[in-house]
Amino acid sequence: MNASVSTQAAADAIRGVLDNGRLIVCVGPGGVGKTTTAAALGLRAAMAGRRTIVLTIDPARRLANSLGLESLTNEPQRIDLDAAADAESRAHVQASDGETTDGDGDGELWAMMLDTEQTFDDLIDQYAPDKGALEKARDNNIYRLLSSALHGMQEYMALDKLHDLYTGGYFDLVVLDTPPTKNALEFLETPTRAATFFDERVIKWFLPNRDAGFFGRVFNPGSVVLKLVSKVLGESFVEDLVEFFDTFHYLQEALQQRGEMIEFILRDPQTHFFVITSADPRRMREAYYFHEKLDELDQKAEIFVINRVIPRFAAKDIAQLEDEDLDGLLAEHGLDDGDRVRALRKHLETHYARLAKLAMRDRKAISSLATRVGDDTLRLVPLLGEDVHNLSHLLKLSDFLTPLTTPETAAG
Repeated sequence: MNASVSTQAAADAIRGVLDNGRLIVCVGPGGVGKTTTAAALGLRAAMAGRRTIVLTIDPARRLANSLGLESLTNEPQRIDLDAAADAESRAHVQASDGETTDGDGDGELWAMMLDTEQTFDDLIDQYAPDKGALEKARDNNIYRLLSSALHGMQEYMALDKLHDLYTGGYFDLVVLDTPPTKNALEFLETPTRAATFFDERVIKWFLPNRDAGFFGRVFNPGSVVLKLVSKVLGESFVEDLVEFFDTFHYLQEALQQRGEMIEFILRDPQTHFFVITSADPRRMREAYYFHEKLDELDQKAEIFVINRVIPRFAAKDIAQLEDEDLDGLLAEHGLDDGDRVRALRKHLETHYARLAKLAMRDRKAISSLATRVGDDTLRLVPLLGEDVHNLSHLLKLSDFLTPLTTPETAAG
């Protein structure tokens, strides 16, 4: 694989998406820098002049710190871009052909973290027929279960929040950080599945038929079901269940409409799917699995960002380092004892060889993925020497994703 060609082709594609896209959905395995990458993409778009928001599901606390915030909340918070770089750094934000694209400094970066329970409360409050509905809901055991523990509710609430951000009219670009791969497919299938939860065919089994007369109420199939359920789970549970459906049946139409809109958003040509992974072979297999599943959903993984790629080098390089060069380098750090220097050299040779093997492993996995998805979809980000814990580091990472000045090969 010609890495310099493939990574630059992908960098150009990323740049095009940041300039013209409406939604970037970042998907992939957990623990590969997916959330940080989403934030870096958002930062780059904002510094290029777009009003951008990054919506994340479960970020590490250091992500908030890297954005200059104490914490992330369920409400959008604006990031101070002046802290990202000094005036000289902002001035060099330009296209590879030298044309300025910083939007005259009008770009904005916002960030927020999903709070599932609060988002569900907001949804109830928005569509409730009366102001007391939310307070009544909070006293209902089924509601509390739904809002905090029901499998898939987090994914649906993330999409519901996406709906509001996307259709609100303020943001030019939304960068969505999804759950890890095992939950992300459910995440993409959620709009239709969640909308059918309140389907009339389900509701009618739990609500009394008030217009059916005496025999209709007595022999209502739902009544039979409830009697059986009450014997197993208890009458209090059944009462909560009936009250829940009776109280929230008004959500049916709203959920259906919002689900259809979210489905439209995810299939819009201005929506782009980025798979974020690392070069570890196991993670790469997960990334390709996700590529296949997206294809089954009639979606396309357009870009594969491969983080933490070990640079290409040979183990013999350390052995070729002149003795006096190594001695001088170590002496600068107070290491001038001959025995310690020899021991350190042996230590370096051992670990250098291990790194060389890992680099070869990475390249093999990357080449295998390239043959399947095309090397022009791959963007390689090198293993960095430090964690991303402030805006300057985030800016550095964004430069590896899509340089806005002289193109460079990210990982050789």
